[in-house]
Amino acid sequence: MALRFIVSIFISIAVIFIIIFLYNYQVSKRIVEKNLKSNAENLTKKGVLQIEKILASVQIVPDNYSKIIENSHFQKDELLRILKQEVEINPQIYGAAIAFEPYFFDDHEKYFMAYYYRNRGQYELKYLGDERYDYFTMDWYQIPKELNRPDWSEPYYDEGAGDTIMSTYSVPLYRNMDGKRQFIGILTADVSLDWLQAFVNSINVYQTGYGFVISKNGTIVSHPLKEMIMNESIFSIAEEQKSSQLRQIGLNMISGEESFAEIEYNNVKTGKPSWIAYAPVSLNGWSIGFVFPVDELMNDVYNMSVNVLVLSLAGLLIILIVIILISRSVTSPLRSLSQASKKIAEGNFNVELPDIKTHDEMKELHDSFLYMLKKLAEYVENLEKTTSAREKIESELRIACAIQMAMVPKNDTFFSSHNDFIILGTMNPAKEVGGDLYNFFMRDEEHLVFTIGDVSGKGIAAALFMAMTNTLIKALAMNGLSPADVLCSANKELCRGNEQYMFVTLFMGILNVNTGEVVYANAGHNPAVLIQNEKSAIFMEPYPATILATFEDAEFRNEQFTLNHNDTLFMYTDGVTEAMNTERQLFGEKRFLDLLNKSRELSMPELLDESLKGVAAFANGNEQSDDITLLALRFV
Repeated sequence: MALRFIVSIFISIAVIFIIIFLYNYQVSKRIVEKNLKSNAENLTKKGVLQIEKILASVQIVPDNYSKIIENSHFQKDELLRILKQEVEINPQIYGAAIAFEPYFFDDHEKYFMAYYYRNRGQYELKYLGDERYDYFTMDWYQIPKELNRPDWSEPYYDEGAGDTIMSTYSVPLYRNMDGKRQFIGILTADVSLDWLQAFVNSINVYQTGYGFVISKNGTIVSHPLKEMIMNESIFSIAEEQKSSQLRQIGLNMISGEESFAEIEYNNVKTGKPSWIAYAPVSLNGWSIGFVFPVDELMNDVYNMSVNVLVLSLAGLLIILIVIILISRSVTSPLRSLSQASKKIAEGNFNVELPDIKTHDEMKELHDSFLYMLKKLAEYVENLEKTTSAREKIESELRIACAIQMAMVPKNDTFFSSHNDFIILGTMNPAKEVGGDLYNFFMRDEEHLVFTIGDVSGKGIAAALFMAMTNTLIKALAMNGLSPADVLCSANKELCRGNEQYMFVTLFMGILNVNTGEVVYANAGHNPAVLIQNEKSAIFMEPYPATILATFEDAEFRNEQFTLNHNDTLFMYTDGVTEAMNTERQLFGEKRFLDLLNKSRELSMPELLDESLKGVAAFANGNEQSDDITLLALRFV
């Protein structure tokens, strides 16, 4: 008891501590995740705003100059001055170019492209355009031309012009000719991505977190691992890692979606589980992302949880010591009473109980022991009388069972002189005595009367009602009445004085032993099974009629069929079909019919025995809940 007392209280308190600990951990984790999401959103949007601010300041220059160039006819020197001015007024612009359609600027020159760019604090001019540098086919020229609008190019290494990784903002130029607006060339502003790399790397994301930028097709534009820039895409990394999750992140990013610390993946820099936040750069279709290492984010939560766990274990240890001390003080007198109870169990009702000085529940238990000793002596005396009475009742039940079984006909000798038919029955009561019945007797030399029935309920009352029904049916049948007339007369007699509202289902048949003709009537009993020779067994659906002992004016109808050579009529009570296994499943009519079909070739005793075995095997040890009675008639 002391051990149970200690264990139960200690486990209860430990469970409470664990629940509090887990709740504290989850709440702390949610708070950290909420703060992370807010910080990630602010950090990501701040990065997007900064990049868009720089890109917008770059865009405005060629946008304005394009309108000036379209509305004026500048000479070469004036165009070069505009280009140089475009680079000078915006420090973010690495270089600017103007490129015209073939033979537009000079009737004798297919290519004309002037390019001003920064070079170590100076502004240098290059003329580009030849078969080797065919700018007409380059994305920064061709795509804006086809789209008829300004556009940012994918990042590229501009060999021959800027000789650096850059992205170009291209503005298409137009001129009204012969009343039509025609494309004449491209005005560009190049942005070196060195400033983007420096800007993203300057943003601190805890200790090992970082930021990165991808272009609108997923190419890595900025990353702390420089070897990845322009050499890898988010999709190539996903393919290398076989990460469908990273691939989905890439698709979301190039689709212009945003997410703030809601997707977890293993980052490529450290390999640790991390959260990722990303948002689109609307001006050029790029996307900026920030990687947050989970272990660093949750470090404070882990530390606090460890401290809480240590304090909890210390508290549990103190509580355990207190529980042990209390349990010992409570169980010490109980141990003394336990020793006394052993002597009482041996029959010593004069045992000396421990002296309890406290006025509490232990004192009440001591007084209860004294009261128990007194009552126990009285109980032993009464038990002897009760045992004697019980043995007498059990003896009477055994006698009643023997009398009941004697009321049903014996299979071995009753019809040994008849060769025209074989009829066998068996009855297994669920209690000492039951309410099932069956009977068979010769009304005359040509007619065999047979019945099977089931009285409501079980026990003595059902057995008495069964005996009365059996006697009444036999007496009426011997008067030469048909089965329907017998049931009608028996029903009226059973309804009289039926104050207990008992009832009985009954199947009654009369066989002409010379012709095989059977006339029968059914009072609400289970349908009999006809096992025809060399045919499948079938249920005989009866005419719907009420059960006996319920309505005095109930009517019953005779039906008939003929048994042929070796046909068997198999009758049973609902204890068969309603037999239940340990899984609360019923044996049912289908299983019963399958069982009879498999056993059709057996002899009559074997047929009954196999039927009982099949029901018992299905029940699988489950207690029998209803009487089981079988009656089989085979016409020879």
